[in-house]
Formats: sequence, C-alpha cells, structure tokens
Amino acid sequence: MLSVRQARAKGWAASLQMAAGGFLLMGASAIGIVGFVAGLVLSPVAWAGVILLGVAGLLFAVGQKLEVPKDSAKPGAVGESGRAPKGAVDAGPKKGKKQQQSSSGDPELDDIEAILRRHGIQ
Repeated sequence: MLSVRQARAKGWAASLQMAAGGFLLMGASAIGIVGFVAGLVLSPVAWAGVILLGVAGLLFAVGQKLEVPKDSAKPGAVGESGRAPKGAVDAGPKKGKKQQQSSSGDPELDDIEAILRRHGIQ
C-alpha cells in the first residue's frame, strides 16, 4: 500500500526501490543474517576484536608517519627545502646571447623553456 502511494507521489522508480528494500530485509531475516548481526553487535568479544583492529590500524599509521626515508638519512643530502652544500655546482642554464636570441618574446614560454633546459630536456 505504501509503495503505491510512493509510486503516485514520486514515480515508479522510487516505488520499486522501496519494495526492494523491504524484500531485502525479509530475505536477510529469513536466512539468519539479522540474528548473526545482532549477536555480533551485542558480543563483548566482537567489540574487543574491533578495538584491537583499531589499535593495530592506529599503530600502523603512526609507524608510517615516523618512518624516515633512507635517502634523507644520508649526511649531506639536499632536501627540497634544504640549501646546497658548499662547492655545489649550479646545473641551471646561464643567460647568454644564445639563449636571448632563441627567446620567443612570450615570458611564459621562456619560463617553460628554462625549466625544460634545467631538467635536461631540449
């Protein structure tokens, strides 16, 4: 009766979805899933297992955050925000006449070309 009212008010798709939900609950209770879930929710042993799984996940996440990458543990390694060590050579391109002649006049394209040259792509 309720699904017929639903069909008149919101259409047949909503009515069919409502009927499917009702049949799903009846089928689940018929095969015993409802009793299984109720026993699981009310069981203190099950809740202890859930708590232990949560603690394990928390410990794993903290361990991942505390893990130091092996590359940054080397002395003298340069990080993204670190300074270059003394005597380091700048691999960036030098501004000369040749580069000024090849500029296209567009500052954005010049920036892109400079970035590509810095990475060895020409």
